[in-house]
Formats: sequence, structure tokens, C-alpha cells
Amino acid sequence: MMIKLINDYFADLVVNQHQEEQLEQYYQYLVEQNKVMNLTTLVSREDVYVKHFLDSALLLKHYVFADKAKVADVGSGAGFPGLVLKIFCPTIKLTIIEALEKRCLFLQRLVTKLQLQDVEIVHARAEKYSWEHSEQFDLLVSRAVANLGMLLELVVRMVKVRGRVICYKGPNIGNELATAQATIQILNLKLEQIQYENIPPLGERNICHFIKTESTKKPYPRSFNQIKKFPIR
Repeated sequence: MMIKLINDYFADLVVNQHQEEQLEQYYQYLVEQNKVMNLTTLVSREDVYVKHFLDSALLLKHYVFADKAKVADVGSGAGFPGLVLKIFCPTIKLTIIEALEKRCLFLQRLVTKLQLQDVEIVHARAEKYSWEHSEQFDLLVSRAVANLGMLLELVVRMVKVRGRVICYKGPNIGNELATAQATIQILNLKLEQIQYENIPPLGERNICHFIKTESTKKPYPRSFNQIKKFPIR
């Protein structure tokens, strides 16, 4: 039933049997591990399939991954959207950057269980990893709840020039974009499109597609505390 919902929503995406089995393994392992660590507040099958799996896959309605594209996911938590996108687009090279070690261990075990190839789980803070891996990724995705300006500063350095930063946001995107205008300009980003989706069980989603037009200048990203206390204005 849940797979039918995903198939029905995407005109060009058909979940094959192997992907269906991977999503079911993902769901079962997520619920099992959630009993011993805080991974998600959503545990019913419908909630996980709609509010995690379907939500993560929304990008695929408007974006086609290049073969072997280098993709980073920051603030992935229990693997969303990165691992779901990897299941549907198995040729991408995925790196998940996660600050909590116990979540990294969960993600690594999950990757092994799902037999996913070309997935790296990195235990690091996003701003530190950005400086160490400047302009290495074709695309960065994030479904993190941090405000837009903060998120963009944390991650933009790791994206190649002409690469993209794609942020999954909720209904208040207008306010976030207005507040982040100076950040967007200083970080050499251009808003390409806002992908609007509204699915009754999920609600309103606005997926922001940014293109990086030039290299990231020093001193960005600053430390997390500096970004939080002194946002770019």
C-alpha cells in the first residue's frame, strides 16, 4: 500500500522489487533501533513511508542525478534524504556528514544491511568538514531544521562552482529567504527554483535549489557559534 502511494505520486519513478525490499528493511531497522536511541518521533509504517521516504524522494520529481555524481548530505539524522535518494539512484557517490557518533554507527550498520555501495559515513561537524573538503561535491542536500542562512554558510564551501545546494524546507520559506538574502549574495549563491509540493498526509514542502556561481570566500564558513550569534546581514 505504501509503495503504491509512492508509485502513484511520481509519474516517472517506479519502485522495483529490490528497492521495495530495501525500504522495508530500512523501516524495520529504524523502528528497532529507535527503541534504544533517539532517531525519529515517527514510528508507524504510514508516517515513515510518507513523512520520511516519500518526503526524501520528492527531489526526484524535478532533479536528475548525473551518473556517479558526488553527493553530500548534512544533518541527515537517520539517513534522510540521503539514503533514500541512494536507494532510488544507486550510481551516486554519497557522503553523509553527521555530528553525533551514535547516529554514525546506526547509519553505517544500516548501509551494510541494505548492501549499499559508494556510501561514506563521516563523523564530523559540517563547518570543519567544509574547510577540509573545499569544492569536492557536485550536489549537497539537506533536510535539516537549521534556519536557511545558517545552513547555507555551514555547507557551501564543500560544493563545486556550478554545483548545487538543495534544501528541504517547510511552509515558511518566504520568511527564511527574506532573512537570508545577504547570506545568499555573499556566499555566491543563486536561487534557481523553489520546488513546491503539497501532499495531504505530508503538508507543504518547499525545496530550494541554489547554484553556486563562484568560489566561497574567506572566512566562510565561520565557527558554528559565530554563525549563530552574528548571522550575515
